[in-house]
Amino acid sequence: MHDPAYKLLFSRPRMVRDLLDGFAARGWSDALDFDTLAPLPAGYVSEDLQQRRGDLVWRIRFREERWLYLVLLLEFQAGVDRAMAVRMLASTALLYQRVIADGVPHERGELPLVLPVVLHNGRRRWTAPVEMTALIETGIGALAPYQPAQRYYLLDGARVPDADLPADNLVSALVGLEKTRDAPSLGEALRALIELLRAAGDEHLTRAFAAWLRWGLRVAVRPAAGAGDALAQLQETQTMLEETVREWTREWLDQGIEQGRAQGIEQGREEERALLCRQAARKFDGAAAEKLAAALAGVTDAERLGQVGDWIIECATAADLLARVRGDHGSDG
Repeated sequence: MHDPAYKLLFSRPRMVRDLLDGFAARGWSDALDFDTLAPLPAGYVSEDLQQRRGDLVWRIRFREERWLYLVLLLEFQAGVDRAMAVRMLASTALLYQRVIADGVPHERGELPLVLPVVLHNGRRRWTAPVEMTALIETGIGALAPYQPAQRYYLLDGARVPDADLPADNLVSALVGLEKTRDAPSLGEALRALIELLRAAGDEHLTRAFAAWLRWGLRVAVRPAAGAGDALAQLQETQTMLEETVREWTREWLDQGIEQGRAQGIEQGREEERALLCRQAARKFDGAAAEKLAAALAGVTDAERLGQVGDWIIECATAADLLARVRGDHGSDG
């Protein structure tokens, strides 16, 4: 499932920095100049602008003046995409085509380095090969040198041992929350997250975490009307979540799970629409958010809502955003 709240988290520099420093580039992140970390526009890797909505591209400079491109794929599916290495290879090839078209290659004609990363948050263990060569038929050794080869870094959140989660790291906090299964652990994880966010001082990232918690944990928590302090909202979310978890009982789960699932899906869609409108208000203005809310009223299709999340990031003006939303809505009649 495409989750705009989750993608929004990794649209913030601090999350990508912690992903590199604590996981994908652990052991060599000192070679990176994090002051140069910057996202590339949505659709950058694809000339026909048909970029998959789970893809993000960032770039960062090495301290020795070379660039590193981070191709980040977010997987929300319960299943496992066995051909993920092919998808990553395709994204890398499209990225290199765009880099060449932009005249970015090094003065010696070399292409920049690429770090492919797949983030998986499903409960099912990721079993797909992380190397392209593992997907290709073998048996004729003479052809081996001509086969494509690439490996991606996999962060399978639910499978990361607690001992491998670095401290003071927001990606560790995210993984820890996703692995939480009881009220005491949830409260402890939330308190640690709030302290990290307070130290980070990133209002947008704090709001993104609050939105992710409300959507990801499927709990009826909504920010107070007119509240402007994201940390205060997150603390309120913490309290309500802890109270909700304590009220969960086996009887409720056994007798009401089907009804709860249906209500949770609808509630999630409502939260998703509200999140999109808040993001439109922050990027453009309140009028744009009101018009977007009207255009999205009654829309429950997850794919369509996910597309709108990408357009908010991609569009330079509110008019462009609303034109795309209304055009997409109209195409389905």
